[in-house]
Amino acid sequence: MHEDAKLMPLIPKGAIESSNFLKHLALLRKYEVLAKIEFQIATKGENHSTRHATKEANELKNSYKKMIPYDYNRVVLEALPGVPDSDYINASHIDGILKPNAYIAAQGPNEHTLGDFWRLVWEQNSHVIVMLTKVFDFIRVMCDRYWPLDVDHPEFYGGEIEVILLSETTLANYNIRTMQLKKGEEVRKVSHLHYVAWPTHTNPFACALLDFRRRVKSYIALYPNNGPLIVHCSDGCGRTGAYICLDSNLDLAEEDGVYDVFGYTKSLRSARRGMVEDVNQYRFIYEALEESLISGQTWFPVSQISQRLKHKSQKNPITRQNEYQREYEKISNTSAKFTIGDRAGGHRLENRDKNRTISTVPPDNFRPYLSSFQSNDSTDYINAVFVDGYLRSKEFIVTEWPMTHTVPDFWSLVYDHDCNSIVVLSDHPPSSNYPQFYPSEKEKSKKFGPVFTIETVSHSTLPNIKSWIFRILKKVVSLTELMSGVKAEPKTTQLFLITCWPLGHKVPTSTNSLVELMNMVERWRQRTSFGPVLLVSSNGRARVGVYCAASIAIEQAIEHEEVDVFTAAKVVRRHRPQLVENITEYKYCYDLLLNYIMNYHHKE
Repeated sequence: MHEDAKLMPLIPKGAIESSNFLKHLALLRKYEVLAKIEFQIATKGENHSTRHATKEANELKNSYKKMIPYDYNRVVLEALPGVPDSDYINASHIDGILKPNAYIAAQGPNEHTLGDFWRLVWEQNSHVIVMLTKVFDFIRVMCDRYWPLDVDHPEFYGGEIEVILLSETTLANYNIRTMQLKKGEEVRKVSHLHYVAWPTHTNPFACALLDFRRRVKSYIALYPNNGPLIVHCSDGCGRTGAYICLDSNLDLAEEDGVYDVFGYTKSLRSARRGMVEDVNQYRFIYEALEESLISGQTWFPVSQISQRLKHKSQKNPITRQNEYQREYEKISNTSAKFTIGDRAGGHRLENRDKNRTISTVPPDNFRPYLSSFQSNDSTDYINAVFVDGYLRSKEFIVTEWPMTHTVPDFWSLVYDHDCNSIVVLSDHPPSSNYPQFYPSEKEKSKKFGPVFTIETVSHSTLPNIKSWIFRILKKVVSLTELMSGVKAEPKTTQLFLITCWPLGHKVPTSTNSLVELMNMVERWRQRTSFGPVLLVSSNGRARVGVYCAASIAIEQAIEHEEVDVFTAAKVVRRHRPQLVENITEYKYCYDLLLNYIMNYHHKE
């Protein structure tokens, strides 16, 4: 306790000025226990009456016995004639730091409350709903689906409100749905923003959640007479509280230049049980605010790209740095750090010789596991890592050039993860260090290891780009697979090789060719399927990050008319911090995007 007592003076007495906020974060990092003490004090048992929530008639309306609203600020629905306790829903009015009744924190609807939820939305005149949970997490139902699956198919959820899905956009981390509600003759629109990358008991990727929150804000702005923002997860407490705390603090920082995580967590807990679940979530709120403070606004409209890039290359006379350098420095300073424990698979004795360098071993949580075993003693390991795209999670897999003894594993990776596009960004003449891992132009087919035979279906050569369509034939040899009676269907993949990026060059000699290659890959995927794109370079860190970051930036330009290369680079480095490995690569991502916008944007 003595140590704790010494830290008491460090607990915030009130809001913290932006200029001191990073200092407070440094203290939280220096003294591990400080966040715990802050959180314990902020969440000290408030107890208000919960008479309505605990009535027998309402028992089935609560998915979690303990996570229930207090009487004093529960949302009271208009009672249905002749239905006792029909004014109850597990939802609470929540004041923002700046605006009273800014939010409603609600439990995710269950099978007994689908109709009640839409009554809540209608009666509160809320036009924006933020959903922070998947419908299923593993095999548990976290929340019932309360919207129609198909566009233009009206559904009634046990009430008199008709719900129609008008449109749905799917991105890597969240989905955006626009719905129409109709009650009697009155029609309203509702925007439903559904974050799908925040599993229970973990923290999301701060930079992705901040991007989501910005999108939520843009939808709120569409409805001038909007009621409270409805936020729900599964229980309407942990993730819901963390999101509201983050959102309200960002509003406060914008308005007054201060943050109050500690004070606001306190008031959230007195408004609803379990808001901000634990100290990890509490820490996450601080880290996300730090991320936002350091990064600032990183996006701008596509229409401004030419003048913005001119401005970015001008040196600041005082710091002697241009904007590209400043951005890249911020990215480098906030990259993920993985311990050897996080990357245990690649450090295991039997896998060590499957890495070209020990410094780029993938974290176990984000590596693709192999299931086509070459023999009974082979492992599930290959040095490769998943990278999210803009529209899809795990859109890319990046890997190093296979070594002689890992070529069969390379084809396991392609087969097991349905990579129907392979993009090779280094053109190595075959050697013992960089073996040819696909049939040469003279060979019709070639066997790699006991399991895979690769057949050439066709081959084409364009200026600076070669491509092959291969058929992958698999022979089942491992006992596990033989026992399970797996049928090994042949699969098809196309390999694209860029020939204008000489070894030793940081960027290709033709930007047009790389952009054209990206378009070719996209056209091939549209024709076949959207399996992950497998990207190969000499060491699995150079070049491949450029391709991923530029792809993300291009998709964002197409989808939202925005440029945000900074965030694209952060997303790419999330699972492998060595990607986009220098300022030249970072700046080149902008060049690729500019080339795409000048030559292809709005021309398709």
